[in-house]
Amino acid sequence: MTREPPVKTQITFDDFLAFEATSQERHEFIDGNLFVMAGGTRKHNLLALMLISMLMQHALKQGFFIFNDVVLKTPSGRGYYPDAYITRQTGDLQARVGDSPIIIIEVLSSSTEAIDRGEKWQAYQQIPSLEQYVLLSQVEPIAEVFSKDGSEWRYKNLEGDAVLHFSGLDFKLVLSSLYEQLPPLE
Repeated sequence: MTREPPVKTQITFDDFLAFEATSQERHEFIDGNLFVMAGGTRKHNLLALMLISMLMQHALKQGFFIFNDVVLKTPSGRGYYPDAYITRQTGDLQARVGDSPIIIIEVLSSSTEAIDRGEKWQAYQQIPSLEQYVLLSQVEPIAEVFSKDGSEWRYKNLEGDAVLHFSGLDFKLVLSSLYEQLPPLE
């Protein structure tokens, strides 16, 4: 999928944040351009929230926060809203921007998959603190995990009853258990 034309061009990151504070829609900030984000489905949202709920108590006890509606600023100055990202408990909780995730999670959909695998992945790899990038299928229990090993990224495809390990949190879950908890949606 290619992006629709930008709704605003030649703006600064601060202009983006000011616009976002009053907008009814969420946008992503890419190289001075503002793009409307694709709307998610209920299943997409439930899957992300189910995972967040499974991780939250463990993350807090380990000294981490999980965000899903806070802009993530990349080193290149881009601004994205990942489905979830996990960061150490530092900084101002009133801030509308985060910048040091250890784990980023995206739930794939037909309207965003190419961007999540391409543009976002390229930008996310530049984040020094990032240890894992997790892509979840919303159709079936499949996770693609990119884990940083020194200066190299390693890829692992997980399916069904495979164990999804969030190494920075030392948290494991059987992938199928996440999907089994979702109510059937038509």
